[in-house]
Amino acid sequence: MFLCRINIKNLLLSCFFTALLPVLAHGQKLMPDTAQVNSQLATVRSLIDVREFSAAKKIVQKVLANTAASEFNEVRAWCEYYMGIIYFELTPVDSAFYWLTRAKADFNLINNQKALIKTYNRLGIFYRRTDLNDSSLHYYHLALNKATAIADSAGLAETHYGLGMVNAQVGSYAKALEHYSISLAIREKLNDKAGIASVYNSMGILFWEQGAYSTATDFFFRALFLRVESKDKQGEAFLLNNIGLIFRDVAQYEKSLDYLRRSWKIKIEINDKRGISNSLMNIGSVYLLLGQIDSALLYFEEALALKHILLDRGGVANIYRFFGEAYMKIKMYDKALLYLTKAIDGYTKLEEPRGVVESKYYYALLLFQMGNSPKAFALVDEVLVQAKKHGMMDMVAQAYYALYQFNLSKNNCQGALQSYEKYIAVKDSIAGTEKMKQILAAQFQVEYENIVRQHFERFNEQLSLVDSQKQTRTRLLVLVAVAFVLLLALFLGLLYAMYKRKQALVEANSQRVEVDIKQRELQEQRDEIERQKNLVVYQRDKIINILTDLGESIEYARKIQQAVFPTDTLLSQYFRDFFVLYLPKETVGGDFYWVGNCSGKIGFAVADCTGHGVPGGFMSMLGISMLNDLVANTPTSSPGLLLGKLRDNVISALRQGGHEDDSHDGMDIALCTFDRNTHTLSYSGANMPIIIRTSSDIPKDERIVQIGEGLIEFRPDRMPVAYYEHMERFNELSIRLEPDDTVYLFSDGFTDQFGGKPSKKFGYRSFRSLILSIKDLPLYEQKMTLYRTLEKWKGEEETQTDDILVMAVKPI
Repeated sequence: MFLCRINIKNLLLSCFFTALLPVLAHGQKLMPDTAQVNSQLATVRSLIDVREFSAAKKIVQKVLANTAASEFNEVRAWCEYYMGIIYFELTPVDSAFYWLTRAKADFNLINNQKALIKTYNRLGIFYRRTDLNDSSLHYYHLALNKATAIADSAGLAETHYGLGMVNAQVGSYAKALEHYSISLAIREKLNDKAGIASVYNSMGILFWEQGAYSTATDFFFRALFLRVESKDKQGEAFLLNNIGLIFRDVAQYEKSLDYLRRSWKIKIEINDKRGISNSLMNIGSVYLLLGQIDSALLYFEEALALKHILLDRGGVANIYRFFGEAYMKIKMYDKALLYLTKAIDGYTKLEEPRGVVESKYYYALLLFQMGNSPKAFALVDEVLVQAKKHGMMDMVAQAYYALYQFNLSKNNCQGALQSYEKYIAVKDSIAGTEKMKQILAAQFQVEYENIVRQHFERFNEQLSLVDSQKQTRTRLLVLVAVAFVLLLALFLGLLYAMYKRKQALVEANSQRVEVDIKQRELQEQRDEIERQKNLVVYQRDKIINILTDLGESIEYARKIQQAVFPTDTLLSQYFRDFFVLYLPKETVGGDFYWVGNCSGKIGFAVADCTGHGVPGGFMSMLGISMLNDLVANTPTSSPGLLLGKLRDNVISALRQGGHEDDSHDGMDIALCTFDRNTHTLSYSGANMPIIIRTSSDIPKDERIVQIGEGLIEFRPDRMPVAYYEHMERFNELSIRLEPDDTVYLFSDGFTDQFGGKPSKKFGYRSFRSLILSIKDLPLYEQKMTLYRTLEKWKGEEETQTDDILVMAVKPI
């Protein structure tokens, strides 16, 4: 809805000024006065701000044709300046340099120092964006000297910002951060919110390139808030693009595509060709990471064509690198080598160290895949040196990981271990995540316990061998003793008594041996018990960690789910008054409510997904996503048609087809649309009715039931939004609402809640009676009455049975 308003605004503005051109042309027959010229230049600035460059160009050309006289030197200079800006966005780009050079000469002639500073800065931007960094620095330093001499704060802020951009582009990150900080301090004093947002964005990019994703994201969202607040569509598009790329770098690809596509749509809307080319390239890079190579190549080809037209040599080099990665993934090594070589040459000419390092890194991986290990090792070592030199710690980490994989494949375990340890150390220094350290510590602890256990088992084996040897010696002693006794019996009958004593001694020794054996068995049992105890403690700690991580994950899921629900601010934009009573049974729930724009009408819904908790939460997120996609891409406001398409999407997503092993998930939903012009409410429901408090005439329909004075019920179709044995088209009911009429949407959680004495469900009849009794109260009091009634019904003994959701709105 917001995007549509912006399009209409730009279109009306363009048409207005285009219609104004004949009037301006007629006025050119006379010598223009200063007020008229200033008004025309103000019009040009407004058109440039909304990126209506063609309309702005026509007005500037008309003004130039009537300002040839010497007394209009300053007007002519400003026209030349604006033509430079316009041609930089249109083609040919080289014309921008021509006009800016003329503006520089004229501003210098009339000694307008501030205008000259602006022109120097604009030339600096021109050369920076065409990757001629030395020329860019030259003009920025000219601007810096003049701005310092005349104490032009706004000029100093813009110049330091430009110097930061150039230094960041050539890899001088410390200098870039210094210039950004100076620019930010000046702009904060000037309360220049647009300028502050630009610096936040560039500082975010700087930290992002250093691998500090958390800090980068913080700066991007600060800048995005300011851009949205000031309705700066171009700035909003750039920031959405950067946030999408952050999500790409942390492997959250669906979120990345969402932000990148939102950015792309805005750029198309404002006709930002350079931005469109960047969006195409970035979306392609995400598909590359997802392994969807055909889609990636399609986006890269479209982006490359635009980059060539715009003479964006840096962008061309980027796309060459992406082509190299894509062809490497599908094992088309010749094409991969060709494009990576082009990328390295392009980045080298542009003196762009990050591009050179990243391209050489992929070149090394390609060489290794092709079996050229010596060159691959050498090139990775070169990548390490250059990445460390320029402070690119993320590339240092990737290089170490590549060495780890190379060494591992060559069975060089020592080299692989050293590379992996360095990789982990660098990753820790980049991310600073205690979680990673805990995981690694836990892994080390497990490995340590395994080693200890192995040594202990080896010791037990040795101990058993010793025991066996002792038993063997004991048996030999017994045999010797018996033989000795027999010998004495045969030859020395007189020594019978001595034999008896000897036998007693042998028995005593045998008993001692048995006692020793029993003691050893007891010791082994104690050791085994200790081992089992340690194992139980380890398993307990492991379960505690798992439960802790699970709890954190569910809490994060709750925050995500709350983030996609409509905010009170959004609801207040659509409805005169409203309340939402949302009580999930667990941390996340399967009930959800939704509001959106359905082809110019207000769409709103309440749904009850299969299950509750995490499974229900997943289904609710799926339902919200599908509804948003449907209203964005389906040109209809019919709730019945929308429910039919929603059912088709759910069946497709869950792969349902009536088979025994199919998923039986789905949702019950009440979906309404409201036409603000005709005050007509349309409803379609899947197993979920709605209640309406109205003073309007009640339509005659068997599915519309009056349940009390001024209160009616719209009954739903008896089928879910899922695969069903008898699937039919969803029916619609409509009614014209009067001011102060109220629409109630609700899931079955309230009516299914157990409570009371004896314990039973609250029931749908009781719920309707409760609505009837509170319908004339203010909505906030109705919400509190519903909540208090529910708590009283549950009491202290009953727990919540299901997710509970009640939503009431007053559209008029």
